[in-house]
Amino acid sequence: MLVGITGGIGSGKSAFSELLVDRGALGVDADLVAREVADDLAVIQQLKEAFGEDLLDNEGKLDRRELGRRAFVSERGSQRLEEIMRPPLAHAIWRKLEQALQSAGSGLVVFDASLIYEWGSEARFDRIVVVDADEEIRVSRALARGGLQEAEIRERMARQMDPLEKKARADYVVDNNGNLGDLAVQANRLWGELTLVAKEI
Repeated sequence: MLVGITGGIGSGKSAFSELLVDRGALGVDADLVAREVADDLAVIQQLKEAFGEDLLDNEGKLDRRELGRRAFVSERGSQRLEEIMRPPLAHAIWRKLEQALQSAGSGLVVFDASLIYEWGSEARFDRIVVVDADEEIRVSRALARGGLQEAEIRERMARQMDPLEKKARADYVVDNNGNLGDLAVQANRLWGELTLVAKEI
């Protein structure tokens, strides 16, 4: 059974996905797949042409944070980034998900990704879980991770789908305004529900 775990920046979707993996699910992380795709020389060349030749760090690797800063300053930049990244990323993601589903058999595969709804791919999942928290809590968490200024975080939030719409469309909603212990309680509850559903599919 394929379960999508989504939510905006700072929502805690990755932490929740990890809790389900700890309980026995196989996990696929969209960010990790994106990093693999961004290491492709053809993709790097397109990104350099679109956003600047100086996108590589001292080790010759793509500076993803700097790429984000340049791409997300405008609607056009965001669109160009998606035009470059989405085709190879979508191909890589679905290949990995198909492999995970084969490995999982009758078990659960969880896919941690922020743009499931934005990409219009929700129909490919058996269930979708939206993890959410109050905006100020999300901003605080994103700031604590480092790398982005508050204005950049809010800009990225503004470019993602409204959390209210995501929650209205979700099969399950996880409230992550508390601590990791609170999140684990919800993971236990949802794990029980999802494993029952998996037996029926």
